[in-house]
Amino acid sequence: MSIATPFALPAQVLSAIANGTPAIQAYRQYLGYSIGAVAVTSGLTVDEVESIEAGHRFEKGYRDRIARALGLPDGIFDQMSDVSDAA
Repeated sequence: MSIATPFALPAQVLSAIANGTPAIQAYRQYLGYSIGAVAVTSGLTVDEVESIEAGHRFEKGYRDRIARALGLPDGIFDQMSDVSDAA
């Protein structure tokens, strides 16, 4: 049995989020990744990544693909107010 380790976002990312930057965009920029690089790594299109960063509704699986592309655990963006499931 494995024990989940809590993941803490870096202070720079939290500050960017507090100043209005969407969570996914804040972490991507913190890592220095382009939208194109995240799109290629996640298997999504640039338009999809841009839409998700802009807060448009997409399935959880899309957010998890971006999280994995950024080296983050699945579900990390689920609790953030600027990201939500597609209806």
